[in-house]
Amino acid sequence: MKTMFIKIAIVLCFFSGIIVGQSGVHEHDGFFLRMALGAGYAELVEKNVMGSDMKFSGACSALRFQIGGTVAENLILYGDLGGVVQVEPEFEWQGQSASTSDVSVSVFDIGGGITYYLMPSNFYFSLSLLSSQAVFENNNSKGESQFGFGVNAMIGKEWWVGDDWAIGAAIYGYYSSMKDKADPASGQENDINNLSVGVIFSATYH
Repeated sequence: MKTMFIKIAIVLCFFSGIIVGQSGVHEHDGFFLRMALGAGYAELVEKNVMGSDMKFSGACSALRFQIGGTVAENLILYGDLGGVVQVEPEFEWQGQSASTSDVSVSVFDIGGGITYYLMPSNFYFSLSLLSSQAVFENNNSKGESQFGFGVNAMIGKEWWVGDDWAIGAAIYGYYSSMKDKADPASGQENDINNLSVGVIFSATYH
């Protein structure tokens, strides 16, 4: 997965450097880099685990790293790497609920997306299409799902703090769907759905 992301980043940086140069002050041109970290609420549900849906829910951390370049005025294409992480979430299964200890539930992803800025307000809209994977960790044990489909959307605003640097805040919504790895005994592959919403803060070079 890391190798794929590096290839995406190299291609986009090269592409953006050819099409649009980094020449303006407080303009969306040339190379693009957004680093974002935030928090929100997440639910991960695995369907039909021994006849009942298993749900992990609660507060989560969200992170996103986007790198690319301008392809038209105020329009950016980028490679995207990120995900959401729940630590010690609430657990529900077969009508019972409980708090967890030493458990983390994460969904990591890689893909690409598009951002468009409304100027001069510097509001933006971002949409990413992603390949996502769920990871379950409990003490020294770890389980991973198959890769599935994900989408991340952000609506935010940025404020210039330098010629090419800006800080921002956005509301995000994230959804992914994938399948668990097949049970060796039954061959069953359960569906896994993840939903997260929250606020994310960013530093952007553009």
